[in-house]
Amino acid sequence: MKSILFTALLVVLFFIGNKTAFAQIEITDARSTPEYWLDRNANGDEIILTSEKISELNEQMLERDKYSADLANYPEKIKAKNLKAQILKLTDDVKLNGTEAVMANRNLNALTDVKVLYAVTLERVNIRLLPQAFSGDRYDPAQGTALDPAEPVAVLWTSKDGKFVFAQSRNYFGWIDKNQLAFTDKVTWLRYVQPENFVVVVNNKKFVNIAGKVVRFQMGAVIPLVDDTFKDNAWTAYLPVSVNGELREVTAKIPNDGNVNLGWLDCTENNFVRQGFKFLGDVYGWGGLDNSVDCSAFVGDVYRSMGINIPRDADKQEGAMPIFAVFNNVTHDERVDIANRAPTGALFFKPGHVMMKLGNDENGETIMIHAASSYFSEGYKIYVRKVLVSDLSYENAAGVPTIDCLTGIAISFFL
Repeated sequence: MKSILFTALLVVLFFIGNKTAFAQIEITDARSTPEYWLDRNANGDEIILTSEKISELNEQMLERDKYSADLANYPEKIKAKNLKAQILKLTDDVKLNGTEAVMANRNLNALTDVKVLYAVTLERVNIRLLPQAFSGDRYDPAQGTALDPAEPVAVLWTSKDGKFVFAQSRNYFGWIDKNQLAFTDKVTWLRYVQPENFVVVVNNKKFVNIAGKVVRFQMGAVIPLVDDTFKDNAWTAYLPVSVNGELREVTAKIPNDGNVNLGWLDCTENNFVRQGFKFLGDVYGWGGLDNSVDCSAFVGDVYRSMGINIPRDADKQEGAMPIFAVFNNVTHDERVDIANRAPTGALFFKPGHVMMKLGNDENGETIMIHAASSYFSEGYKIYVRKVLVSDLSYENAAGVPTIDCLTGIAISFFL
C-alpha cells in the first residue's frame, strides 16, 4: 500500500514540476535588464514633461480621484455627513464587512462635525479599511495601502477604542494606528506637506536612522531638508519623533549615496526604465504589505520619483490619467498595433491589474514590467508574487491572453 501511495506521490510531483516549468511568464534574458532598453532608446533622456506640466497634470488627476486630497488647501472643518460618507466609502467600494465589533469600532453613532487635527507618520504605517490591526494574511482584505515616514495626514476621527484614527493622506484615506503618528500644529504640518527643500528616495528603498530607530522609506518618498546645504557629502534632514504623541523633530544626515536625489528626477522615458528596474525581483506586497509594492504601488512609486502623483489604486489610475487608448470593440490585431505604438512608461490596464511598458523588443513585441501576484495556465492559478518582466501573452482564468483583456492605456503627458 505504501509503495502505491509513494508512486502516486511521485506522479503528482512530476506533474506539478512540469506544470511549473511549463507555465513561466517571467522573461529572464537580456530584455530583463535596464541596459537592453536604455541602449535601444537614443532619445530616452529627453524630458517628456517640464515641472510646470507635471504640476498641471497633478492638478488634473487630483480633481478626478476621490481618494486624493490637496493637503495644502485642506479644509479645517468637516461636516459629520461628509465624514460618514467617506468612512463608509472604504468598505462600500470593496464590499468589505468586518465582525460586529470591528464595524462598531468605527464609532459612527458618535459622529459630529469635526475640526481637523494634523499629524505626521513616524515610520512606515498601514492605512486600513477598517479600524483593526493587520490580520497576518498576505492578502488581508482590510489592507488599503502603506505610507512612508514623515508623511503628513489630516486626522478626522477616532475609533471607539481610541487605538485608531481615520485620516486623509495625499492619495488615500483610512484607519491608522494612532501610536504611529505624531500630532502637531497646522503651520508645522504644512512644512511636511510642502517642504521648501527635500530629497526624494530614488532607489526601491532607503533606510534612515531617526533618533536611534532605523525606518524604511520607499521610492518616491520625500525627506524634508533643513536647507539645501550640502556638506561632507550629505544633506541635513529634519525628521519626526514623538514625545507623548506630540511631534518633535530631530536632524539626520542623508548621504549622497545614490539612493536619493535633490528634488524630483527628470521625467524621461529612460528614467521610467531605470526606476522600474530598481524593484525587479522584489516581493509582491498587497496594499504595501511585506514592506513592498503591489501592481499599482509599483507604478505609483516610479511615477512619484519624477514628481507625478498618480492615484493609489489601478482603477483610479486608469480613470484619472491622460488616456492613450480605450479598448472598446477592438480586434486582436488592432490591440497589438496600439500596444506597440504606446510610449515607454505608458501604463496598461486590465481588470484588477496595471503594468508599465518598457518598450518594443527586437521582434517588435511589447514588453512590460509589473508587480505580478499570479496568473493562469490551462486553468491552473500560479503565484509568482514579484516584480518581473513579461510580454502580454500570459492568460487569465478563462484562458484569455492579457493583450485581449486590456481595458485601456494611460500616459504621463497630454496629447
